[in-house]
Amino acid sequence: MQLRSPIASFLARNPDGGMHHICYEVTDINAARDQLKAAGARVIGSGTPRIGAHGNLVLFLHPKDFFGTLIELEEVN
Repeated sequence: MQLRSPIASFLARNPDGGMHHICYEVTDINAARDQLKAAGARVIGSGTPRIGAHGNLVLFLHPKDFFGTLIELEEVN
């Protein structure tokens, strides 16, 4: 059985492994997004934060802007 997920796809392209993504916790996800966009980072998708796996707002930044590593921002209080 072959799994279909973003991480499975990453591992198929990188059989030796590597860094899939890093999550940074931020207190204001919209302010962090705006600051990173102003510095040239690209947000994946609409740019509107959505509820992530832990029930908090998340969004992702394009890996090409971070040396091939997907960046996740997660809002925490």
